[in-house]
Amino acid sequence: MSVTGSAIAEPYPHAIKAQHIDNGIVKFPVNVHSLLVERQSSGYTRVVAKQNDTVLSFVLDDEDCQHLATLLTAR
Repeated sequence: MSVTGSAIAEPYPHAIKAQHIDNGIVKFPVNVHSLLVERQSSGYTRVVAKQNDTVLSFVLDDEDCQHLATLLTAR
């Protein structure tokens, strides 16, 4: 699993930068945070958001993925 640090400056001076992994972003500590993307063989994509023991998961189709990508890359 490749891991690299985030190039974006954090808004909190004592925060540890997010780590980029092959299928998402993970941040440690104070809480365990992660946003993971799991591509399913069915063609759908599952997005999983975690904070400590709380896990939120939902399924996206290709149109949903494109919409989310557009929102994330808008400047």
